Amino acid sequence: MQFLFTLGSLPIMVVLLLVTKCKLEKDVKGITYGTGAGILAGLGCLGLFAAYGTGKNTSVVTAATSLYPMVTVVLAVLILRERLTWLQATGLAFAAAALVLFSL
Repeated sequence: MQFLFTLGSLPIMVVLLLVTKCKLEKDVKGITYGTGAGILAGLGCLGLFAAYGTGKNTSVVTAATSLYPMVTVVLAVLILRERLTWLQATGLAFAAAALVLFSL
């Protein structure tokens, strides 16, 4: 079923290429980041479909995948030394608690 996702994105890609008059990226760094992002997104989709295919608790899988912004926030705190407000930290705590509750 993964190929359907790719086929669905083809028309959008064609429209974007026509709108930009087929100007493709020539910067090696941009191509590398774009390719890496595409590979990781594809692997993420395959992992999600594999998790759904197990037939186990799909509500936990759905809840866990919808909390992917938590990873970005944690990485921003650890790597970029971002600071969280008390409201943001509370939100992260409630999101983590909800994930635990879903898995019970």
